[in-house]
Amino acid sequence: MTLTAAAARWWDERGALLKGGDRLEARIERAVALVGPARPIREITTQVVSRAIEKRRGQTRTHAKGDKPREYLPTGSTVNRDMIDTLRPILNRARKAWGATLPQIDWAEVRMDEPKPKPKEFAGDELDLVLAKVRPHWHDVIRFAATYGCRVSELWFALDDIDVNDPGAARIKLRDRKGGDDHMIPLLPADAAMIAARLGRARAAELETVWFREKRMPGPGGQVILKPLSQAGLEIAVRRAMTASGLRAAKGMRGIHATRHHAAMQILRATGNLRVAQRLLGHADIKSTMVYAHAIEDDVRAGLAALSRNSPELPTGDTENPAQDQSAKKA
Repeated sequence: MTLTAAAARWWDERGALLKGGDRLEARIERAVALVGPARPIREITTQVVSRAIEKRRGQTRTHAKGDKPREYLPTGSTVNRDMIDTLRPILNRARKAWGATLPQIDWAEVRMDEPKPKPKEFAGDELDLVLAKVRPHWHDVIRFAATYGCRVSELWFALDDIDVNDPGAARIKLRDRKGGDDHMIPLLPADAAMIAARLGRARAAELETVWFREKRMPGPGGQVILKPLSQAGLEIAVRRAMTASGLRAAKGMRGIHATRHHAAMQILRATGNLRVAQRLLGHADIKSTMVYAHAIEDDVRAGLAALSRNSPELPTGDTENPAQDQSAKKA
């Protein structure tokens, strides 16, 4: 099977069902072209992927800034997304679902370094400040994202992937994930009840998502209908709220992805267990979760530095030994 055939089959079975199809299809075409459309997938090794990544690193893009267009090389995160995060799901499915015998690829070895900005979390009432700047129909989905750390694409889970029959064991399967793997998240009882109520209304209205808003039709006694919310709408609403609340200027919070960082930092502070944070976020490699541990270490280091600056010192006097001072007074 050639890479072109494998990519087409994966697209029919998985890719066409995912959100952001146009962008994903473009990334697949680019990755296939760089590796070689006619190359059999059994010949795709770590070295082959590495060479394709080097080619992608050298592809510039032109960005017009003012009157002087400039060329830019892709960042490490862009290269990783375009090559590794695009090729790996195709080859994994070929191995696991189609029975293909393929070389083992060391994805960690070929992955480019990505700058890891310090994770940002909401302090005090800052999340409430954001909620105050968006319309109420966005509140539940934003709170959910800030609790469970879902990426924005993962929030639009299918209704059939929701299991809330037993509130004590409620959970949701996330499928549209970076890397293509599935991930299960458990729900707190209050959130299970909220999702269950939304699920019933969504099914009755024949919607495909539990995130919706109510709209009253014109006229006296107008009927209330449910309109589904969109990922793009959520991103725009939160981005504007971050600016309006001052959190963008004060803390560099730019959009909905900040809720994922917040959820990770909160669970790590509460448990002190990096594995629990990894499990919540669904990271395949704990190295991806380490950035949050480093952020907390920085907080501890800053606290220790402040403690050192504010620590009391012994009062100065003629002697440095308090016991000698007491002996001198008795004498």
